[in-house]
Amino acid sequence: MEKKIFLLALDNRPCSYKYFNYLSKAYDLKSSAIFNSKDLFSKGEGIFIISVDNFFFDGIVNSRKVEYFLNLEERYRLFLEFLQNKKHSDFYLYVSVPRLLLNFGNTDYIIEINRKLINKLKNSDDILKDYENYGNFDSKEEEYILTVRREKLKLIKKIMESIKDLKNVKEFLVVIDDSQIKGLNFIEISYLERLAKSIFEHTKFYKLVGLDEIHLLIFAKIVSEGEKRIVKFSSNNDITHKKSIYEGVSLKTLIKQYEKYLDISLFRDDFSKYYWNLFDGKFQKESFIQVKDFEDFQDFLEYFSKLSYSVDRVFSDFADLSFANGASLGVLKYFLENYEKLVDLNSFWAWNTLANTLGSSLAQYIISVNLIPKNDMFIKKLVVENFLESLYQTIIRPFAKRNSWNVEEIKQAFLFLFKKFDFSNFCIDRISLPWNRYFEVDIIIKEVKGV
Repeated sequence: MEKKIFLLALDNRPCSYKYFNYLSKAYDLKSSAIFNSKDLFSKGEGIFIISVDNFFFDGIVNSRKVEYFLNLEERYRLFLEFLQNKKHSDFYLYVSVPRLLLNFGNTDYIIEINRKLINKLKNSDDILKDYENYGNFDSKEEEYILTVRREKLKLIKKIMESIKDLKNVKEFLVVIDDSQIKGLNFIEISYLERLAKSIFEHTKFYKLVGLDEIHLLIFAKIVSEGEKRIVKFSSNNDITHKKSIYEGVSLKTLIKQYEKYLDISLFRDDFSKYYWNLFDGKFQKESFIQVKDFEDFQDFLEYFSKLSYSVDRVFSDFADLSFANGASLGVLKYFLENYEKLVDLNSFWAWNTLANTLGSSLAQYIISVNLIPKNDMFIKKLVVENFLESLYQTIIRPFAKRNSWNVEEIKQAFLFLFKKFDFSNFCIDRISLPWNRYFEVDIIIKEVKGV
């Protein structure tokens, strides 16, 4: 890979840039993540993976707010100018259509508003036109929701029409951001897909689901040089009739999207060392349900210490898809008791939604089968820190949120777990909570024996 790769990350959460940086260092790739769109202009020619949400809104959260759609003309001018001036660069652009539930007001009421809008517009042939011609609003909340959706769709359409003649824009990906149900977002992405077919000649258009994994999928596609390949995986359950609680699509649909984007064929093979730990039943559930019946952290640990999880196979890459936003207690217990097997893995993914976890895992696996690592330490850091993030999300976060723990109390909970399971071949250098909320955690470990 001769060209440098620059990522304008979705936002400053660890999942938006840290994994990318670790993989870059592990494989000695000329790539770097940046967070401020202004920093793009100081870069030379190269390959640019750009989050449109970051460029226009300084992050995904602002792209869900009406006020941030005002006065975008200057950003739009700079965006188009940047693409036009980098004549010897390649661009991979990705943008989200908003999730259905906006973070304000009474959740049940917001759900009802979305349901009403979906029922009214579900047969739309031109959703943008219908948004613009929408009649009287029943509430300020309804007006807010539809205004955000209309303005975001208008912006995406405007960008697509502006880049249609730019040969250096290789791909334009539109991503459904963690949809809880099928609704307006799916109607919007179908509208954009039809638009792309009518105007794009040089740029490939893709529709995907998830968002947090997208930059890694693009990264994997770039560095693996687009070779057609078969990817074999093993799993404890069949992939049919399984659905996430977030994405609004089935696991099989997610797989088809990844196959199309990466130009691969995924096959289940019981002898593969790439292992998916799948959930039982039809629907994936939230990881916190495993600890919800425990009020006290110590009481839970007594229960947890008695759990067992047996492994009757050898694997090199492990994707725990058994729960959303966390891992299986059995998996966590197994690796707490078998540290040497954890650090021997090439990859471990568990926390986040089904699409985010599977897509990230698949991206790293694609990279690993095409490139030879130059610095194995960063692979091990990624494995262990991903494991610790999953440990936090599943076990520690519910108690931390309930009891308003600070960062030091969270760290003490980790240390207690390490001591209880003799999980002590490294130490935590830093813990932080991005955006000052409990949902994300950034854990950095020190370089020590086994890592």
